[in-house]
Amino acid sequence: MKPDSLLGVWTGTVHNSNGWDMKITISVLQPFEIGSTLGIFNIPLIPCSGTFRVVNVRDETLDLRAEKLQGECGEADSDSLELLHDGTLLYVSRGEGWDARGVLRLAS
Repeated sequence: MKPDSLLGVWTGTVHNSNGWDMKITISVLQPFEIGSTLGIFNIPLIPCSGTFRVVNVRDETLDLRAEKLQGECGEADSDSLELLHDGTLLYVSRGEGWDARGVLRLAS
């Protein structure tokens, strides 16, 4: 995955294993590298927002850590973004007893 391949605003609906759906927006502001801030995220339903820092890059997957959280954010053990073959992103967030995932598309 190229460092600048995710630039832009990504939106989609994430399904939580607890049975509810939430819209998420992830704004990728700069090319990624390990240790850098990828961009900001916003989940209006909860509400929760913050930044994602890149902690690892595995092929087409970025492992992320949520930081500077604001609102009623749940504590995630892991967050990741995987670039899929069709140009969309698979967002996965896992915490104690829950799992949330959804496909994000680049906003036009």
